[in-house]
Amino acid sequence: MKKKMILIMIGLFLILGVIGLSYALWARTVSQEGINTVQSTCLEIALEDENPITLQNAYPITDEESSLLTPYTFTITNKCSMMEYDVNLDIMESKNSNGESNRLNSAFIAIELDGEEKKLLNTFEEVDTSYQGSDYVPVEGRYLISGELGPKESKTYTLKLWMDEHVTAKDDSMNKNFISKIVVTAKMSHLTRLADHLMSQNEMEEFTHEETTQTTALTDYRYVGSNPNNYIYFGCSDNCTEENLYRIIGVIPTQSEIGIDKAYENRVKIIKSEPYVEQESGFSHESSNLYGYKWNETNHNRFETATINTEILNKTYWNSLGEYQKYIAPSLWYLGAINHVTHQTGRNNPKASADIFYQAIRGDKQGYSKGALNYIGNIGLIYYDDYLFAAGTQYRSTPYNNIPINVWLQNKNMTIREWTISPEESYLNSNTYTAVGVFVHSDLIDASIGAVSLQIHSIRPTFYLKSNVLYESGKGTIEDPYRINMKV
Repeated sequence: MKKKMILIMIGLFLILGVIGLSYALWARTVSQEGINTVQSTCLEIALEDENPITLQNAYPITDEESSLLTPYTFTITNKCSMMEYDVNLDIMESKNSNGESNRLNSAFIAIELDGEEKKLLNTFEEVDTSYQGSDYVPVEGRYLISGELGPKESKTYTLKLWMDEHVTAKDDSMNKNFISKIVVTAKMSHLTRLADHLMSQNEMEEFTHEETTQTTALTDYRYVGSNPNNYIYFGCSDNCTEENLYRIIGVIPTQSEIGIDKAYENRVKIIKSEPYVEQESGFSHESSNLYGYKWNETNHNRFETATINTEILNKTYWNSLGEYQKYIAPSLWYLGAINHVTHQTGRNNPKASADIFYQAIRGDKQGYSKGALNYIGNIGLIYYDDYLFAAGTQYRSTPYNNIPINVWLQNKNMTIREWTISPEESYLNSNTYTAVGVFVHSDLIDASIGAVSLQIHSIRPTFYLKSNVLYESGKGTIEDPYRINMKV
């Protein structure tokens, strides 16, 4: 594997002299200005630094005094494919006028990296030196830290170096120099982001979307058809069961902040394969021998405060995930209301298509209870357009009630109605607030309204994975679902 290096001069020169019962230490850091960039066909990294360490007339100081030092800061930026990197400190030879070595022992240097507890430099793992320049000769290498960066990601570190308080005039530290360089060695990573792996398989269809009230023009990638290879295990490591089985909706541009101008990030969106039911919370209900939930326990259709959101999805279900919560990215969910999906006289719009739903859900129409148009949350429900887009790009302009039911996103039991995240703009009658559900019957996909505090529908928790979730194994089939992990 090819490696590229970025180097930044830290160069501490330490010279100790005795004056009476005290002694003085002079140290300075020579640090380049600007940016070092190393580039190859598929590896490009950059390093920026600031606050070079400069200690004039320095002397051994206490740990408490070291807290007053201004740290040296350096930032590593990845400009290409996912990479791994090591950060080492190469220590250079130093000789006096007689050609004798006068290098200060690393055992006398204290180091604090990223605010962690102080350590002596000689306690860091010794490694081969990496510096290949001609101006200095490296004689000792110390491994500091390693990490990984995805495309266009950066990582900033802070570093403090000083003479440790245990150094005395009796130590071999008189008139010595300490010269060092930070060396960042990067290589292409053997790890693969889940999103990158899915994109490389070429099994998703591309959907381009026009600008909406709440979004810019976007492009996402979705699994379509009757049974694509989009099975994934979540919430387990080795002993995975059907309870841990989910399916991938696609790779979707998603925000973590509200605002059309905020950054979008491609995230993998997944949904529980089968309806979620638990009975301990007291909110699940039985209907026709099937358990499900009311959208809300009271008669309003504001999703951000609805029972199904606050008590079921983002409390009971969320708490059940344990350590796997760290895999989920808090994301922006769109709550634009729909007013043309019911079969009530005068309000049915059989020409509504996936594209029309997409615009409405990200539009500026509030639900009848005047709820929010969006909110930031961990767990949500599917959008109705998710369901329709799963039929494929050839159906995106087709009226929803003309789309075949043979879509992977449907429940196995087609008699179960399923809640979506969307409120209705209007109402069933003046006393009943409603939300949108998915209902598959005969040979068609349908959209239905449900009285939020009366009717019982199934739910499937839906969420976005963090962009640094890694692909581990699997082919995405029901026999061999994708498995993931995450380095933190």
